[in-house]
Amino acid sequence: MLAVSSLCLLSGCYFALVIAPVALGGKAPTVQQGLFPEWLGVREILQRGNPYRQEVTDQIQVASYGSTPPGKRVNQQRFAYPVYFAFLFLPLAVVPFSVARILAFAGCLASTIATVHLWCRWRGWQPAATVIVGLFVFASYPAILGLQLCQPSLLIAGLLAVVVYWVHSGRLVPAGILAALCSAKPQLAVAVLLPLSIWAAAQWHTRKRFVMAYGCSLSALLLASDVLVPGWFPQWLTTIRAYSDYAGSKPLLTDLLHAHFVWGTASLLVIATAWISHKFCEVDLLFAISFSIVVFQLLFPFLLYNEILLLPATLWLVRTPAEVKTAGQIFELLWGCCWALLIAGAAASLGLAVSNLIVPGSGLKLWQLPFVAAWLYPWSVLLALACYAACWRVRFGGAKVRP
Repeated sequence: MLAVSSLCLLSGCYFALVIAPVALGGKAPTVQQGLFPEWLGVREILQRGNPYRQEVTDQIQVASYGSTPPGKRVNQQRFAYPVYFAFLFLPLAVVPFSVARILAFAGCLASTIATVHLWCRWRGWQPAATVIVGLFVFASYPAILGLQLCQPSLLIAGLLAVVVYWVHSGRLVPAGILAALCSAKPQLAVAVLLPLSIWAAAQWHTRKRFVMAYGCSLSALLLASDVLVPGWFPQWLTTIRAYSDYAGSKPLLTDLLHAHFVWGTASLLVIATAWISHKFCEVDLLFAISFSIVVFQLLFPFLLYNEILLLPATLWLVRTPAEVKTAGQIFELLWGCCWALLIAGAAASLGLAVSNLIVPGSGLKLWQLPFVAAWLYPWSVLLALACYAACWRVRFGGAKVRP
């Protein structure tokens, strides 16, 4: 398995660094698109300026796309974070951008390693298994893309893993404080913090410290933000509303439904997430978190590097054949589809890399295959987890017994 994971790592890197940039052409990602908006926006905040004003956006556009007029870009780049993101990004904003890129890459790399280590440790896996999982993670295009862009999503994913680990080990106050910082990317944090909040509410007297620490810390961050940039909140909300337009992507749910019944379906999915978090928070918290993460992956604009958050759901799917069979044939089929898509994505990257090495340029013919697998994977995981929850409900009637 170590040899297979190492081969996948090499082929994944070759696909991401050689084939994908040529295939994407002018749409190929650059570090300016993934890091410069954050760097410039936080520097503006430190100077007591407004990071949401048009002048700052124009500077980001020029840095990302050269001399192209910002108004002609559909996929615009802006500072899209709350002001208190500056407290998280401060060490990088005080240095030149060339230095910030190096530090950000090192931070994203370390954060991804920590993410793998902490989730595998929660599952009780040995170091050898953790190394293999790490190699497969770094072989995936979402992780490589996140590293290419020095994307803060990788940092937030690592911090959320720390939050869950601290909660699991009983360190509720530091977990709540760190959770507030993770809210700097609310579209990622909500997927983990919703089931954790429901978990805390289930035994309020012993777990309320987590919610109180989170609430107090977030309130302090909001107050400090208003001191730095008075009246920032409405402007940030305006930026968020336009997120799906300038991010250059739509939520997977919108793509599937073609903009029909999106709000109703999204509401049902959120209600289902809350219900599953309530039912499973005591018997299988990892399952509750995994289901929530998958749902919110479908509800927010689809950005490949955010799929790094699907790691706990993928690890939950690592089950023995006996465990799979006890959940029923439908779950067994859907579980197999999840792994088939993961294997197909890795095999596609490997095949394209080998083909391109033998016949230069041949890897460009079917370069979309790994992306198709990445697009389908969240859907397959959602169906598998939903089937498991339904099976558990039918067999155990909601009793707090692990299936």
